[in-house]
Amino acid sequence: MKRRLYLDLHVIHSYPLSCLNRDDLNIPKTAFYGGEQRGRISSQSGKRHVRVEVEDRLGEWAVRTKRLPESIAAELVRAGGWDEELAQRAGRMVVLAAGVKGVAVDGDNDTNSMLLLPRAGIAELAEVAVGQRELVEAAVDRKKEEVAQAKLVKAAGGRVLEVLRGRTSSIAAFGRMLANEPGSAVAGAVQVAHQLTTHAVAVQPDYFTAVDDITRGQEDESGSAHLGTAFHTSGTYYRYSSVNLPELAGNLGGDGEGARRVAVEFARAFAVVVPSARQGSTAPFTPPSLVHVVLRGDQPVNLGGAFERPVAAERGSGFVQPSIGRLDEHAGAVNAFYGDGGVLARAYTGLGVGAVEHLGEDSGSLEKLLSTVDVAIGEHL
Repeated sequence: MKRRLYLDLHVIHSYPLSCLNRDDLNIPKTAFYGGEQRGRISSQSGKRHVRVEVEDRLGEWAVRTKRLPESIAAELVRAGGWDEELAQRAGRMVVLAAGVKGVAVDGDNDTNSMLLLPRAGIAELAEVAVGQRELVEAAVDRKKEEVAQAKLVKAAGGRVLEVLRGRTSSIAAFGRMLANEPGSAVAGAVQVAHQLTTHAVAVQPDYFTAVDDITRGQEDESGSAHLGTAFHTSGTYYRYSSVNLPELAGNLGGDGEGARRVAVEFARAFAVVVPSARQGSTAPFTPPSLVHVVLRGDQPVNLGGAFERPVAAERGSGFVQPSIGRLDEHAGAVNAFYGDGGVLARAYTGLGVGAVEHLGEDSGSLEKLLSTVDVAIGEHL
């Protein structure tokens, strides 16, 4: 039986007027829950921004791209002084040398699917091209191209696969899937829910104009060169994620210390990172109102059910405090249902949280809360 140890993160976060995640019509994403329309930020949007922040904090980057052949070519030109055309051919040949069924390179030198690998892997693949330059040059002759590619697969295919299978901390955390190449597959240790407002929302239109500075001074012109409508929402969101700590350690080759470090940085990023959409026109850089962490030895528990009945703002109260109260009440009910045996540690911090009964001790600050997480994981992992 697999060991069970989960870090659950629960966040109440209020955003002012903004458009943090939009659909194909440039309208903020929404979802119906409990019979009411809620503001929504997709899990993919949230994970992307958190992943980048975790990588920056750890100084260890991965790259997800269709432009791997071009990236290899750029490295060959930059570091090796290769001719651009030959470098582009090398990038294409090296990627195809992996021999992954279904992976192809189009006329723009893009792969037909996204590849996820350590950023350092680009330079490593460029080294493969340098070592097999004779075959790349031979492939310039169309009559020899197919034979040269086959020889490259035999000579360097294993090394290319090794690079494509490489892992970083973020790949270990968020996972990776490449069809027809099971050796590259990594089951993500992090699960992230869609973020929903705790209350009903309405999408709010914003009619705007843009002024043309040249025509503005002319008598027959008003200066308005563009008219448009943007759409926004505002609201208090419940955000949830869970980290499977033994899975994370396993993805890191059994490195428990590394898993602890990654989990703490993930918790930090998940608590504070704000999606980047329309930041320039809305600046929604608010801190979370509540961050609640639970280390569990039984199973992950999403507390989103607290908001199936939408929170209602009582006269002048806003949504934050009622949402925190509802979460606290629901956490108590869940703990009573499952029993406290699975809860190994719990704590919280926030902005004027007020009296709560079921969220553990107030750590007083985000840094102290993360220290609590760090110590608790160290004791149990």
